Amino acid sequence: MLACLRIPNFPWQVEVARKPELHDQSAIIAGKALDLGEELMNIPNSSSKPGTKAGSRSSSKASNSLSARVVLAASPNLTDVMPGMPLTEATSRHRGVLIIEADTPLYALVFDEIIENLEQLVPDIEAAAPGLAYVGIWGLESLYGDDAHVVRLLAGAVEGFDLRIGVGDNKWLAYAASLLSRSNSGRKVTGEPGRFLDQFPVDSLPLSYQLIKRLHAFGLTTMGHIADIPRGPMEAQFGQAGGTAWDLANGIDHRPLMPKRSVLGVSEHLDFPAPTASMATIVPAIESLLNRAYGRSQLSRRFARQASIQSQVFQHAPWTMRVAFKDPAGNKNQALFAIKSKLDMAVIPGPLEDMRITLSGITGEAGRQESMWKEVKRDTDLQETISQLRSRLRVAPPIYQVRELEPWSRIPERRYALVQMSSSGGEDADVKRDQVVRRHPELTEAKKVG
Repeated sequence: MLACLRIPNFPWQVEVARKPELHDQSAIIAGKALDLGEELMNIPNSSSKPGTKAGSRSSSKASNSLSARVVLAASPNLTDVMPGMPLTEATSRHRGVLIIEADTPLYALVFDEIIENLEQLVPDIEAAAPGLAYVGIWGLESLYGDDAHVVRLLAGAVEGFDLRIGVGDNKWLAYAASLLSRSNSGRKVTGEPGRFLDQFPVDSLPLSYQLIKRLHAFGLTTMGHIADIPRGPMEAQFGQAGGTAWDLANGIDHRPLMPKRSVLGVSEHLDFPAPTASMATIVPAIESLLNRAYGRSQLSRRFARQASIQSQVFQHAPWTMRVAFKDPAGNKNQALFAIKSKLDMAVIPGPLEDMRITLSGITGEAGRQESMWKEVKRDTDLQETISQLRSRLRVAPPIYQVRELEPWSRIPERRYALVQMSSSGGEDADVKRDQVVRRHPELTEAKKVG
């Protein structure tokens, strides 16, 4: 049994909490294009064909253009404006409406604080997106009582926000139940899922705005309409996203709960007396924040691999700069040198109102003994480079090694394979079954033998 914790219109609620004068205004929070299906359901964008680099390039260019800006949230009185809608379409419906640039670092920071409070009550919690989390409530009845008591406990842990809670057998049913729950209360799915979802509008599906418009164009306005169609025609017309929509309309969702991995980080914040764009003020501020961060017990005799700087900009969108240290920084001076090097090339969009610096990738490395053998030193340097790339790219770096599988085979494709290298464990530990890149079908059999 899962519980879905949903804070509707989360960016708007955060902005109103920061600026109460927005409460009675009509406003739209705008940001870069966001594929809700890819963000919440890991659904590939159906508008581009898989494996085409040209499509990814064009979408990247489009996401950087002004015309690609979309609505992330809107004031409650703008009922015909929904997340994912192109900003140009929303402003054409409501001319003169106030446009607020999305402060995504702030939204993530506020939601991280909410998750940290919840982690003190429940062990299994997944933060799917800012304003949306899933909680595994199995086994909690022995601690807190039945589901009703658990819902009241979760609602009490989130203060200052309009929270909706849903309980169901899977993520989608729990999410759908949260759409019907009232403020700071819960709703549980009972009975047959298809009957429960039958009258839900297709707008509730976590799909892109363009795909939802296509569903309406075909007369598919409720989930019951989708459930009445076989899965095959849905996939033929709408691609993989259409098949996923059919699954959800029938209450089928096999996504597992993926609890949040706690990442050790140290964060410090300061407010400038007045907005400033002068390096004579910004650099000492960074030095002061680093001095405070390295004075914390979490960084005692420890090193950081990465620094992230976030600032509110006067009458402009928030500014963020991320610096991956070439070598783990164990003191203020090492970190400041790397940050200043990147800051010299950075473009600050306007006067900064505040600054927050976060050091992450904390490691306990306190020293390094170099090997006198060139081969060992080469491997050590390579592993260190992979670690830095992983910290910079946030994914496993695309570095591979040619390894022998069946060198005696008469079939060339069976003799060697590309194996993705890891930043730890040495060469032998790098060979994992899910890391072999099979360029040819014949490698499948070779992999099983190895």
